[in-house]
Amino acid sequence: MSILVLANIGNSDLNVDGRRLQRPRSEGEAVWATFEQHTFEMPIIEPCIRWIVRRQPIDRLILFYTDQPETPETLKLDRFGVSLRDKDTLWCAQIITRLLRERFGEQIARIDHQAVVGAGGRAINPSMYDEAFDAYAGLIAPLSDPQTTCYVLMAGGIPACNTALQLHAISAFGNHCHVVYQPEGGQPYELRVGDQVLNTFRRAAAIEALERLDFATALSIVRQFNDAALKALVEHAHYRECFDFERAQAALADGIRQASGALRTFLADLERDLDPLMQCSNMGALLRELVANADITFRNGRYADFLGRMFRFQEAALRYIVETKLDLPTDMSKERKAVNLPAYQQRIEADPGLKAWLDGRTIDGTPLRYDHPNIPAMQAMLEYLVNAKSIKPDGKPYLSKDEQGRLTGVKQRLDKITALSQLRNQSVIAHGFAGVSRERLAEVYNGDPAMLISDLRKIAELLGLAAQESPFERIAAVAIEQLRHLT
Repeated sequence: MSILVLANIGNSDLNVDGRRLQRPRSEGEAVWATFEQHTFEMPIIEPCIRWIVRRQPIDRLILFYTDQPETPETLKLDRFGVSLRDKDTLWCAQIITRLLRERFGEQIARIDHQAVVGAGGRAINPSMYDEAFDAYAGLIAPLSDPQTTCYVLMAGGIPACNTALQLHAISAFGNHCHVVYQPEGGQPYELRVGDQVLNTFRRAAAIEALERLDFATALSIVRQFNDAALKALVEHAHYRECFDFERAQAALADGIRQASGALRTFLADLERDLDPLMQCSNMGALLRELVANADITFRNGRYADFLGRMFRFQEAALRYIVETKLDLPTDMSKERKAVNLPAYQQRIEADPGLKAWLDGRTIDGTPLRYDHPNIPAMQAMLEYLVNAKSIKPDGKPYLSKDEQGRLTGVKQRLDKITALSQLRNQSVIAHGFAGVSRERLAEVYNGDPAMLISDLRKIAELLGLAAQESPFERIAAVAIEQLRHLT
């Protein structure tokens, strides 16, 4: 790893002949011209540099100094009769550079000094926090390198510059940034402020990800905190979003062991919520889960994933209708097919009205295949149910007028999803590589694609699946609250 050291030069960083320079610019220039006639001390920088070189040589040291232009503002005098410009440290930086080269020799391979300026060399007021922050963004970013360890010296610079330097260095070098402090009359030591600032950045980033229900991003951040229960909660949400209910349950079990109080109770409640989802046989619970899941993909701009969930919802809703209204089995998984397929076919044969309806359906002039519960077959069955003449084998209607009205609303909304089938088929989730964007969805849907989420919720409502607050919303809210109180 390369070793980089950064320090701001202030008027307390250099003593000349036993005293601090009161007018660093004018006095510093005079001292530089008569360098050999003076004695020097670097009460902050030198001890810090010695503390570092005892551990490893320094590859590069950068000293930041101020050099303000001559303007009416910079020539104003303070209460001690010194102008802002006369406090500039450009000559102090020059003197300190020479002293460090003389005293440390090859222990510091390279020493540079850099003026604190804005983009394009634009002058700033180094006492203003916002201007200093912008300036250091441009000064530090080019130095960022994953193979570099950075030491920031809390030297005698202007507070605004010290704050900006520290924040940008920690942001650029992360865990490889170390902040060194020199107490008056004591020995240098490293501050934990780097970890504190990084954790503040991480906390803000994790909260932002959780607010948009981006659990994958949040998890990668939360894993860096020393909070096993919080990690388990976000892991649960991530696995649950992936429909990996077994791992979601395992994460909860681990979290319950680690948590206490209200968080433990919340985790236990989530564990009970998983029960109807674990076997993937409760179609109503899975439909509600799918609505919440589709909302996440849409919010985060994962439009191809969103499109895939739309069509998964369509199939699941049709299966739910066929199972609950026509009493036909639709689970043709390897474990269930041997039993369910004959039952499905026999019950259709035993229902003359339904069979005649299906026999009369065609797709592009070809008779409908309904020997197994494919989507076109189930769509035809839904059409039969909303038809006023849909009669059970015993002569009774399948649905009341109210039920027919609700299923008509379901069919209208499911047909909107069907209209997106060509876009789905051309995309990466099916048979092609066509892009799926919000704009493309709006074009094909002929409206705001956000309304598709509303359609899913309305379908669930019309099917009698009471709308519930998204479990992901509740998880995110609790996780955010835990992060806000994390120390």
